[in-house]
Amino acid sequence: MNAIIIEDEQLTAKRLLKLINEHTSIEVLGTLHSVKSAKEWFQAHESPDILLLDIQLGDGTGFDILDSMKSYPQVIFTTAFDQYVLKIFKYNSIDYLLKPIKTEDLIKAVEKAKKVRNKGDLDSMIQSLRSGIHNGFKKKFLVKTGLKYRSINTQDIAFFYSESSTTYLKTSSNESVIIDQSLDEIQTLVDPDLFFRVNRHMIICDSAIKSIDSYFNNRLLLTLIPEYAQQVIVSREKVKGFKLWLDR
Repeated sequence: MNAIIIEDEQLTAKRLLKLINEHTSIEVLGTLHSVKSAKEWFQAHESPDILLLDIQLGDGTGFDILDSMKSYPQVIFTTAFDQYVLKIFKYNSIDYLLKPIKTEDLIKAVEKAKKVRNKGDLDSMIQSLRSGIHNGFKKKFLVKTGLKYRSINTQDIAFFYSESSTTYLKTSSNESVIIDQSLDEIQTLVDPDLFFRVNRHMIICDSAIKSIDSYFNNRLLLTLIPEYAQQVIVSREKVKGFKLWLDR
């Protein structure tokens, strides 16, 4: 059997390829890193037997790739989602690998994917999974100001940022509030169609972008609304994904 890996984190993709080569008989035909490159690949090639698919990609989601395919193979999702979403996977009997990926989990998922599954059932399960994950993105963040707690709607958040090991959210009305989650956690909780992690210290909403300028060393300089006290730079390794995210 053969497979395609679609994963935008380079280290994760390399580790997954290494595990597949060392512990399975699957032939990996290629590794792709974006929705755009995946769509182009599938337009020119036949579908593989197995698709190892990251859900959150720099320029969209794995579901965007599935939507563009006339028919798709057995799918093993790779994800860093929290326990709430993992329950959706299990409920729908969809194969998944939780990052960081473990050897024994990969072997089990591949063996399960080798079993021929009715395509109609697979279509239904993936649609149910997609709906469940979409509904699972956080609608509100609980924050504490002084001795009081309150909820802030995610749609009212312009960006998240970290300073001195503390994570903040900035509202569209220019209010900064400390939150408990790390940026790594937040990245799995918010809708990737609306939010993008531009560097290690910031996740921004597309509606908060006022302007984009070229910056030295092939990076980008952003001006946000509301303003941020420091320069907002899209790191060089994020630039390609950022452009694809805006141009989807």
